[in-house]
Amino acid sequence: MMEGMKFKQTIIDWARLKVALRRFAASLRLDITNDFLRPMMPELLLRHREQNRFVEATPRRRESLSRPEIYVSYATDESLMGSHKYCGGEKVLNNLVLLLRRHGYEAFMVTLDGRQSGWLVEHAPCLSLEDFISRKKKVASFRCVTSWIRAKAFLDQSPEFYFWDQELGSSARSHFPELSCLMTEGRIVQTAGVNRIVQTWHTTVFGRETHLLRQLLDERHWHPDPARRIRNRVGYFDEGEHGEEFIRVIEEMTRKGGLDLEFYQLEGLENEIISQMQTCAVCLVLNIGKSSWGEGGPMTPWEAMACGAVPVCFDLKGAWEVVAQDHNGIITEEIRPELMAEALLKIYGTPECLEAMSRRALDVMASGHTLESRWPAVRRFLDLPEENT
Repeated sequence: MMEGMKFKQTIIDWARLKVALRRFAASLRLDITNDFLRPMMPELLLRHREQNRFVEATPRRRESLSRPEIYVSYATDESLMGSHKYCGGEKVLNNLVLLLRRHGYEAFMVTLDGRQSGWLVEHAPCLSLEDFISRKKKVASFRCVTSWIRAKAFLDQSPEFYFWDQELGSSARSHFPELSCLMTEGRIVQTAGVNRIVQTWHTTVFGRETHLLRQLLDERHWHPDPARRIRNRVGYFDEGEHGEEFIRVIEEMTRKGGLDLEFYQLEGLENEIISQMQTCAVCLVLNIGKSSWGEGGPMTPWEAMACGAVPVCFDLKGAWEVVAQDHNGIITEEIRPELMAEALLKIYGTPECLEAMSRRALDVMASGHTLESRWPAVRRFLDLPEENT
């Protein structure tokens, strides 16, 4: 009996080893491919421009008597149809469509079947892939926009498109071969990065202008409710297996430091998250990033600050776009829960510190990070004409 169990375990161990070796080999092939492609990209793009006048060093302006219709999607296939719950990327694309419509453009989200998952406070109008294909044939001009370079279902129907890169961990690694091909084919009209790191990477690798278009957050929905704010409530999201242990360490350290805090997990649909965030005085951003680029978790600090909650973040590059150290939030030097606990002891242990940082967080958001404040960047990225004032 014991020998049979040992033999079975040996088989399982060998199977796991084979899977690990296959993954390692695939990763190695990807690294070799990408290391070979990256240095070649500026020269390949320059040569392609010289051979094909249709592709210019500075993307061309679309002249039309009518405003272009704009279609936005990350629809890939049956496994990623273009809308699913709790996708931060979808929320940002949805806000892009809402902002375009606010400025008089006919703009739509596109999903495979025309359905949306219903988790956002305000869903932008949506088309099915079939309706998108039919509609774009009838308009004088149109723009296609994606944030997912593998949005095959959508991009197969888009002769050219605008790429808003929100996840460099994918673009610089697993998606890089496809991204390189699309660049050299001249199908990507313009590129924007969601933060300076993404922007700089694209400019360096591809040797072409890259725009900066930061997160889009609608302050009509994300706003404070001072009457409901609970001073000792610290909110956080479930960001993976490390989260439970991190919260345990933080709670234990702050308790030993004399604080009686309530650690509150935020979850649910967007309207529920907003309501919960409004009750929090501080928000711990437990995202540790998806790659060595470390730009993960950029949305939570923005949403926390919009509700007046002070963000405490790990040292992720995206967080530095909005958090000024010790002014409207705190960014720890390392990804260690002990440092988050120390930040909480500092915030709650200094008289008036929490209230002052909360006011500054709201001031920062109101002064330059409203949805409307993003319009000039959106207009430049999508090459839209200036509006008559």
